[in-house]
Amino acid sequence: WTHRNRQQHFVMKCMETLKRRGKTWVLLLDVDEYIAFNTIEDDDPPSLLEEAPEGVATLKDWKVMHGRIRGRKRAQLFGLYEGEGTRNGTHIVTGAIRESDEKIVYGNVVRDDYGTRYFLHDDSTKYQDPKKVLSQAPEGIPTLKSIQVRGPKLYGVIYNDTYDNPKKMDGEYTHIQIHPKLKRELLKSGNIIQDSQGRKYFIENEQLLWPPHVNASQVLRARKELPAVSEGKTILDVIERYRHQFYFGSCLQIPRVLYGSKESNYQPMAPTGFNDKDFVTLRYRWHAQKGNFDVNKFQKTIIDVSRVPMDHLEGEQAYNIHRPLEYFCRADVPRFATSLFRVNHYLDSYEAYTYRNDARGNKRKGCMECYLKKGNGTDFAVNDNIRPWLRSFVDEVGEAKAHVLLAGVGDFRPLGEETLVDFMAEKGGKYVEV
Repeated sequence: WTHRNRQQHFVMKCMETLKRRGKTWVLLLDVDEYIAFNTIEDDDPPSLLEEAPEGVATLKDWKVMHGRIRGRKRAQLFGLYEGEGTRNGTHIVTGAIRESDEKIVYGNVVRDDYGTRYFLHDDSTKYQDPKKVLSQAPEGIPTLKSIQVRGPKLYGVIYNDTYDNPKKMDGEYTHIQIHPKLKRELLKSGNIIQDSQGRKYFIENEQLLWPPHVNASQVLRARKELPAVSEGKTILDVIERYRHQFYFGSCLQIPRVLYGSKESNYQPMAPTGFNDKDFVTLRYRWHAQKGNFDVNKFQKTIIDVSRVPMDHLEGEQAYNIHRPLEYFCRADVPRFATSLFRVNHYLDSYEAYTYRNDARGNKRKGCMECYLKKGNGTDFAVNDNIRPWLRSFVDEVGEAKAHVLLAGVGDFRPLGEETLVDFMAEKGGKYVEV
């Protein structure tokens, strides 16, 4: 197997096993990533808007088109115009967008080179009251699940097909021709749609499994109330507090922030017997611009496996590590401003970066150029909000057990030369049952 195959298999098998054990939230992170509360800070990106400001047109069902416009490499937008003027309700192509790519996201206002401003509508998902949608298909109407629209066709898995082939096995993949004037919002779960021949289909109601769409102003208030790391609260504590207010869905996606290897003067925060330089979370404080996708890359996720049907886990492979469940996780990158959590992703020192064999290839070994390139743009701002974790951890579990659990941290001797017991003896700890 390739690295990707093993990873995709492991992620799915992990979630399947934990679901069988009656667990709920499963956090999927790499060893160089650490989840933190997304508290309000001075270097946060602007909050997104819920609706267009007065006098600004809304662009719905929009897509980005990249190309050369008037001799320059620029982006344009294609979408459904809603605003003042005769173009209202028609599809338009904007002029060249002046903003950088990371600002061409839903909830933002962009301006083209003609001076026209557009509010980018969130078309990915909208919360609907489950009381206003159907819970199951009416008698005689087929059900479509896992739908995708490609041009004039809608693809999906069909059940109870009473039209083309009543003997067709449930769960077969099929497609129908949809009416060109079909409103896209009807493709949300719990609705009845018609194809180009007038035949009706029910879109499966997975309302409780929808990814979240949250109100920006409500999240802003919640982020101001988030606990500090030193308060001893857990990620699950925060999820439990806000899960009814924000309706997280079964796939909670979390933006990442890349921390580089730039050293800085800092106040030591490691308790007695520990060294700040052994912990990336205490040693490195400089990070990339929040919300800058070019540097921070794709999100990570927490999956509530209790709300994912077993047939979506058994014998399946994850779509990818950033979006493991294609059916339940949003395709777009989560907005930093509307996330209660963030994932700190650490580049670490060159010694640590080249220490382990990378299953994706041997590019890490001896490639200083690769290391420096990956760290570009990670000196935007300093953040210390995660650094108190170690002192809180030692206070919680006790110094002796903390030394056992953290034995060997910051040590990059070749694997195999030292055993865990040797590490603990050197650190002054003893092997105990934990």
